[in-house]
Amino acid sequence: MSNVLFVCKENEYRSQIAEALFNSMTIKHHAISAAGEEPAKKVSKDAISLLKRVYGINMSQQKPKRLTKSMLDNADKIIILCDPRDCILIPKSYATEHWDIPKMETLDEESKIKEVGTFHQKIAELIAELN
Repeated sequence: MSNVLFVCKENEYRSQIAEALFNSMTIKHHAISAAGEEPAKKVSKDAISLLKRVYGINMSQQKPKRLTKSMLDNADKIIILCDPRDCILIPKSYATEHWDIPKMETLDEESKIKEVGTFHQKIAELIAELN
């Protein structure tokens, strides 16, 4: 079993979508999403709606979580999801992978759907790599 940690700054959109997609695509691995210093109070309603429309996945019960040292220490794979101009900083002592994902809230609907498709493809590749 691999422990995959998806990280974005507020943990309200990108990492939440990644966690939901990952968990819907595999039962062999465990995914945690996390945030930086100040996670959002709740998952973006737009993200919840988008994932429900595109993939039929209900992530309305997910909650933003604060990133902790324990999460980082226990992760087999740490994936940072952000726009490089506004990205969370993880200490260099942790091996991380960066997925350049723009701030979804700034995109039009067509671009959001395209980015969710990119998420899906990257997560499928990640699962294949972990298996």
